Order: sequence, then C-alpha cells, then structure tokens
Amino acid sequence: MIDTKMKGYKVIGIVKIPKINIEYPILDINTYNPEETKQPMKYSIVKYWGENVNDYGNLSIAGHNNYDGTMFGKTKKLSIGDIVELTDLANKTIQYEIYDIFITDPNDVTILETKDNSMREVTLITCTNGNKERLILKAKEIL
Repeated sequence: MIDTKMKGYKVIGIVKIPKINIEYPILDINTYNPEETKQPMKYSIVKYWGENVNDYGNLSIAGHNNYDGTMFGKTKKLSIGDIVELTDLANKTIQYEIYDIFITDPNDVTILETKDNSMREVTLITCTNGNKERLILKAKEIL
C-alpha cells in the first residue's frame, strides 16, 4: 500500500529505476510555478505535468540532480533501453523503456507535449550544467 501523504503533499505513485537503485514517491503539487516547486522537491520527485501515474499520455516528473546521487542525481548514468517503473495508487506497476535522452533549455515546454494519446509515456526532468539546462529522459510503456 502506498502512503498517500508525504510532508503534507499528496502522493500519486512511486517511481523506481532499478539500474541506479532509486525509488521515490511522486508528489502532486498542483502548480507549474518553479518557485512553488522548490519546497516539495526537497523531499521527493514531483509531478510537473500530465495526467495521473500510468494514465495514457505523457506524465512529466521532475527531481533534483543532487550531487550525492539522491533524487535524479544518477539519471545521467542511464542509457536508451533502461527501465523506469511507475506504480500507481491502485498498486499497478508498469515498466517504461527509455527511448530518448537529451539536454534542453529550461524554458523548453515541448518536452511536456503528448505526441500519442494511445500510449503511456513518462518524461524525467532534472537540472544539469549548474541549473542552466535540463537533462530529459523520455520513456514509453513496454507492451
């Protein structure tokens, strides 16, 4: 059973990446204001854009690139073909395979777009280059 609250924020699922040994609750913070995401991102990974965990479309989640390797601090070690697992509140786990990795500008909103509403996709977002750029990892459901 997934705890539905963490530090006063609603938990909507769990992200697990076996290759880099991370597992965190996903917090639903109901804001896209970067100033308002700072506090909850101290505690865990946050939903940045999209529907619910494991819904069809693109779920974008963001986490700090911590120097100690916590949160999304080790995502730079991931490669195309690596697995991201998302578990929703119904305790259903779906595996996603990374198919694209790139660096972009912090203001690039195209990464949030859903390209195909008939598939499940997750976009992992973290800072890089001293917070001047974003490392983006896109993964789609393994069918």
